[in-house]
Amino acid sequence: MVAAVLWRSGGSSVRQETIVKSLVRRVGLPSNLLMVGLVGAMFCLFHLVSGGPVPGLLDFLLPFVLLFGHLALAPVPWQWTGTGEDRAGLGRGFGQALCFDLLWVALVLSCLHLLGGGSPHPPRPFPPPMPFPPLDRQHFPEPPFRRGLGLGLVNVAFGIAYGWVSAAKEATEAREARTAELLRRSQAKALQNQLEPHVLYNALNGLSELVHEDPPAAEEMIARLADLYRMLTVHGDAGLIRMEQERRLVDAYLAMEQMRFGERLQVRWVWPLWADGLELPPFFLLPLVENAIKHGISPADQGGMVVIACARAGTAIQLQVENTGSALRPGPRGVGLGNLEARLALWTEFSGTFKLEAREQWTIARVEWTPEAG
Repeated sequence: MVAAVLWRSGGSSVRQETIVKSLVRRVGLPSNLLMVGLVGAMFCLFHLVSGGPVPGLLDFLLPFVLLFGHLALAPVPWQWTGTGEDRAGLGRGFGQALCFDLLWVALVLSCLHLLGGGSPHPPRPFPPPMPFPPLDRQHFPEPPFRRGLGLGLVNVAFGIAYGWVSAAKEATEAREARTAELLRRSQAKALQNQLEPHVLYNALNGLSELVHEDPPAAEEMIARLADLYRMLTVHGDAGLIRMEQERRLVDAYLAMEQMRFGERLQVRWVWPLWADGLELPPFFLLPLVENAIKHGISPADQGGMVVIACARAGTAIQLQVENTGSALRPGPRGVGLGNLEARLALWTEFSGTFKLEAREQWTIARVEWTPEAG
């Protein structure tokens, strides 16, 4: 009943999901399982070497069950806040822990007692009748519940103390994790915002070439540049975007570059339908295309071809841009690719890698990652 009251009191809070995840993590933590095994084995060994009777199977399991219960369950009442806090206050937490630990410890001891374990050795028989038997307590059987009561109270006290310490530790870890995640997001956002002026800067450079060579084309390019800027603004504000949106942005960028290079720029897409549904952080494809045009097509008098592809390689997904034209030159990464590598390092959802290589007349830039199963 106490558990039901606690459950209803926190049902409206997001803490329920957090507590369940924390409980599952503790249950499966290898260090906790190792601690249960070692400490439980020490208790059993101490009982044997101290001259006590050989314990039965359920007596043998008792320390393991209680230790596992403490490691898994003791922090729960301290984490049940009913609010967004990571840990309950001292008064509320102590009251919840007292009720919760009394409930589960009593349930464990009662079950073991009913199954025939967890009880002390058989009581000593009464001595033969004597005219005046001495009033010595060792001649009387120990009340059967006394040892279980003492064991239960010790475990309740331990559960309250351990739960408080463990919940405090997990609350500190949760705050540190949130702080690290906020820092990671701010760094990724700063890098993401860095790409917007970089793309516009390169577009304006191309526009300056057309102003004198082809004024009508320059006028049309200005209109396209305004559209591109609007797309960049919307794109940069998103945390995750569908690759369909990224592809449209790349199309808009390529349309501008096509006006500048004309027949010198040839583009081919190898793009399956399923690739449009992928969700990635913004600006994963655009820097690859921009790098291919800036360092491959633009320096070459005859221009070249850009092939934009997405494919599966086993369980991994590859986003790849190949280009002909000017050969790959050794040296530091430019702004776009350096920015991409930095954001890949901050991408904690998946482990993404970037590779830039030359193969015959082609320069190949590839981002690869493995999505989660299911």
